[in-house]
Amino acid sequence: MSKLLEDIIFDLLELFRPYIEGIDSVLDIGTGTSIPIHIVAENFPKVRYNTVDIVDIRKRYMLPFVIYDGKNLPFDNLEFDVSILNETLHHCEDPERVLIEARRVAKSIYVIEHFPNPNTNIKELVKTEINALNNFGLNCQIYNPFTDHSLSLLFKKTGLKIWDKVEIPYYGTREIRKYFFKLE
Repeated sequence: MSKLLEDIIFDLLELFRPYIEGIDSVLDIGTGTSIPIHIVAENFPKVRYNTVDIVDIRKRYMLPFVIYDGKNLPFDNLEFDVSILNETLHHCEDPERVLIEARRVAKSIYVIEHFPNPNTNIKELVKTEINALNNFGLNCQIYNPFTDHSLSLLFKKTGLKIWDKVEIPYYGTREIRKYFFKLE
């Protein structure tokens, strides 16, 4: 990868600024290394952040963190303004349940997901995803890539409406496209 993760996230902050300004609280579901949400928090310090995941593989530790069972978030209904799922849903055993819980605890949901480019070899994509995770020191064996259509169907099934969809620049070499979705 030609750019460091921190540099990529910093570059994308301007893209996400309109979605972060005016927000008081965020829950980062499936925080993983927790690096992206920490960089966001450093640049938007007035927001209250919480992070959760099914295991603790964080590389940064300044934000509150809770391990949860991947099914039931340990927070009250509408406790947050936004639930963020950053490259999380394709690693979930039950993405529908995760979305339902994300909606229960927040007024809006922000999802970042990637889709295979047309004619991409899915077996090769799975291999490159597992390798990419291993390069970050992550041992995650679940990877079920969505298509734009299958993700839209999941949103519809969970009663979520897409209010905004933005393509995100992708700096890697894998055969994917990345998108940000604002859902309510």
